[in-house]
Amino acid sequence: MASHATSPDEEWREAVPARFSESFVVGALSRALQATCLVYAGVLVYWVWLAKDVAASRLFADPVFYGYSIAITAYIGARFLLAPFYRPTPDRGFRPTVSIVVPAFNEEDCIGRTIDACYGSDYPQDRVSVVVVDDGSSDETWEQILAARERHPSLVAVQFTKNRGKREAMAEGIRRSSGQVCVFIDSDSVIDADGLALIVQDLSDPRVGAVVGTAEVLNKRENLLTKMQQVRYFVAFRVVKGSESLFGAVTCASGCFSAYRRTALLEVLEEWESQMFLGQKATFGDDRALTNYVLRKWRVAYQSRARAHTIVPEKMPKFLRQQLRWKKSWMRESLHVSRFIWRKHPVAAGLTLLSVVFPWVAPIVLIRSFLWPLLGPGDPLFYVMGAYVVAVAYALYYAITRRSPLWFHGISFVLVYMTMLVWQTYYALFTLRDTSWGTRPSTYDEEEGETLTVGPADLRPEVGGG
Repeated sequence: MASHATSPDEEWREAVPARFSESFVVGALSRALQATCLVYAGVLVYWVWLAKDVAASRLFADPVFYGYSIAITAYIGARFLLAPFYRPTPDRGFRPTVSIVVPAFNEEDCIGRTIDACYGSDYPQDRVSVVVVDDGSSDETWEQILAARERHPSLVAVQFTKNRGKREAMAEGIRRSSGQVCVFIDSDSVIDADGLALIVQDLSDPRVGAVVGTAEVLNKRENLLTKMQQVRYFVAFRVVKGSESLFGAVTCASGCFSAYRRTALLEVLEEWESQMFLGQKATFGDDRALTNYVLRKWRVAYQSRARAHTIVPEKMPKFLRQQLRWKKSWMRESLHVSRFIWRKHPVAAGLTLLSVVFPWVAPIVLIRSFLWPLLGPGDPLFYVMGAYVVAVAYALYYAITRRSPLWFHGISFVLVYMTMLVWQTYYALFTLRDTSWGTRPSTYDEEEGETLTVGPADLRPEVGGG
């Protein structure tokens, strides 16, 4: 497995032979490519400016297609324009007590590394506790957790003898935690040594209830699919979450690395844990659901300097299953967030509501453009050019900010979205009752089974505690 880079600049350094990595010429060429990308981005902006006149003139003749074109352009443009105004909160020396919760299911290859990274943090060790919950794994995850506890005796290890789902594992971890801040880390992720210190800084603001860090792809160099996801992750965090954070309205604190004020968690714990949807208990989209419960009363921020590195799917079938799961949780939580987001900043509310509408309209527009001439003449060239601009915008943003040879994989993501992911919205709607744990098959059993604990018993406060 490829190790993660310690600096974004290392991506372009890794692309050249080691003996040239510090060369002035290579560095100059990298900067020249960056400048070229910036100029080309300006050309695309100019094209969009010209295209608006075409869209406006045809709006009344074809309101669905050209209305969508204008709205999606405004939406994406607003995200990219707002993102540069985001600034991460600096380290102010704020060091609350922290409890790290790691829910795990069939992660025998990764869980030891995740635990070691938690204890390898440069955060004051007397202010950190770690709780790992094995959600009824069928492999040797529990044995690996116990082996990690030999290295880290303060680790609290909890095992469900039967699989109950990630939400139950997270809730158990919250109840076993004692820190002022509860940090969630996925069992296939590792955090940087300074990650804990950085992710808690926004919580020095008493209005902030949760913070999400940045997720980088740990296995980004494995193949084309993982490289594509690296670019997608970067843009999703730096552009989308960065722009949302300006208004304290981040709508999804990803489970890879996120921190919650304990008092904010306890306010919503029972409601979140017992959430129902379509007559059954909600068992997926746990991170997004928890974020929205907290967002109703608190601000939710993004900390770009707090980095985690997570393993992403390396095969297309697994990737598509993951995306389908995310689409289902987005579908349910879109209904949730739409009921209160209007109380937030109007810009944040408008962008969020647009993001709810677009996935439903996108397949219709695609069919309207290419496959259904009975609805009108369509304009496939206009659609293709629009998709091209979006794809290249993703790629160029990565190239300009990271100077990375992976930049062109941003185009790959948009192609995958147009050909595969855009159709998942309606498929997700018809398969909402199909639940499983992440990208792995679940063995969920309604009978809870036993809960085994190995660790200091005095680390379990009452749920109503502070």
